[in-house]
Amino acid sequence: MTWFAVAAAAAAVASAAITGYSSYQNNKAAGEQAQADASAEKARGRLEAERIRKEKEKTQSAARAALAQNGLDVNEGTALVINDEIEQAANYDANMAEITGYNSSQRLKTQASQFKSNANTAAATGVLNAVSAGADGYNKYAASKKAPDQAAINTAAPPKTTGGWK
Repeated sequence: MTWFAVAAAAAAVASAAITGYSSYQNNKAAGEQAQADASAEKARGRLEAERIRKEKEKTQSAARAALAQNGLDVNEGTALVINDEIEQAANYDANMAEITGYNSSQRLKTQASQFKSNANTAAATGVLNAVSAGADGYNKYAASKKAPDQAAINTAAPPKTTGGWK
């Protein structure tokens, strides 16, 4: 086996190792990003819910001011019904915002887990591919060491025989 073949086998081993490591790093980074995105989505849902609750208070205050301006009592009757409807609608919207943020975060956490699993698989596969490439290179090397001996046997002159078939 020539040095060129040895170098090719070494390059195959290195290539398999680098490919496995690269895939591991890419999946690991993607998993970390998905985990960060999950936290951000959950926080975004809480923030949106808080914004809705603050807006609810402004809307209730504006509704009370409009009723009072028209001379209605804001502590009874229609004023309370309007206030309660604003409260219910805002609480529903705020809760939905929190739930949506939580659900999105759970989906991203699942995705992060899958990336972590893929990273571990890539690491194991990279090692196995590097070992396989090394073993293949060794087998070719061992076969080439035997090849010259076999070639000598095949090219040796046949024994001298005279006569032929009798």
